[in-house]
Amino acid sequence: MNLRTFRECVEFNIQHGIKHSILGLGAPGVGKSQIIKQIGKKFGYKVIDLRLAQMSEVEIGGLIYPNEDHTKTRWLSPEVLPDEERDGKNTILLLDEITSCSKRVQVAAYQLILDRRVGQYKLPEGTYVIGLGNREDDDGVYIRLAGPLADRFEIHYIDVDYAIWKQDFAIPFNIHPFVLRYLSFKPQALHTQTNDPDSMVFATPRSWERVSDILKCCDDLENPVVVAKIAGNIGTVETSQFVRFLKDDRSLVSAEDFIEGRMKAPTDPSETAILINALVEKASFLRGVSSVDELSPQQRTLTSKIISAMFRLSTPESTVVGLRDMLEINRYVVRKVFLENDDEKAMEFISKNKYMLGLTENR
Repeated sequence: MNLRTFRECVEFNIQHGIKHSILGLGAPGVGKSQIIKQIGKKFGYKVIDLRLAQMSEVEIGGLIYPNEDHTKTRWLSPEVLPDEERDGKNTILLLDEITSCSKRVQVAAYQLILDRRVGQYKLPEGTYVIGLGNREDDDGVYIRLAGPLADRFEIHYIDVDYAIWKQDFAIPFNIHPFVLRYLSFKPQALHTQTNDPDSMVFATPRSWERVSDILKCCDDLENPVVVAKIAGNIGTVETSQFVRFLKDDRSLVSAEDFIEGRMKAPTDPSETAILINALVEKASFLRGVSSVDELSPQQRTLTSKIISAMFRLSTPESTVVGLRDMLEINRYVVRKVFLENDDEKAMEFISKNKYMLGLTENR
């Protein structure tokens, strides 16, 4: 399962009021926690993020203490758990690192997951419980969940998928063009973790995001400090390939030349993917625009030219990918420019591929 499908599974529960707990298991750094926070923002839910590997059983299960005359016990509920008065009616309780915490903490979380209560404390009605953790073969701290606890979850295994990461995260969050160019050429470099115990530095979607942040400050790959910082995030081997690729990138078909018809579309799939990213980058000004009227005449013309250029790519599949990436930037405005296009072949293509382009009601 990719991250998009996992997100849709969580959203399905929220949309239908299903309170079953969900557990997502995947490699470190693939964006599991981030996707839950995005869901919380989308639905207006406060996300209460508990890192179980850093907590004790008392912090989850609470504390029992005697009453004033020592005839009965009372229960102190943990302050970190959702409180309707403090956090609002709708919350997501994120139990992160659940496969990395001690058995005692897992046991303390069991009643919370099973009965939606612990001691005298009850989860608010509007709370959804989501667990996240690593798989046994992800080369991290792994403590197997007890059978009864695992049985209380709807469990999903999350894999790394570059196309989904690019469409759902990289483009919307403006990841640096250098990162997109390289990963379009070598998508397997998005996640390079191995079982080698001596390899502490490896690439993940999270570490590529950090590389993007560095490049936004300085993208001079001749600067040894910049290169060293990149290597500290994705490893020296991947960094040397990344730098070498970008220095050789000048031989590729440029977006400007292709848009103006000065160069033909490449036939190599890797070069085509790089060109698509470059074309989409040219349309980055569409982010945050709510209406076609907000575009300058030059921007409107350029948007139309970029869309037309997508139809000159070497295969229909490439055209679908390029147009879909454009729609991810700004669905409303790009669609509006689509409809203004008087190219009969383009309109016929759009009509035949509405579903793949996400232009139908049922996507």
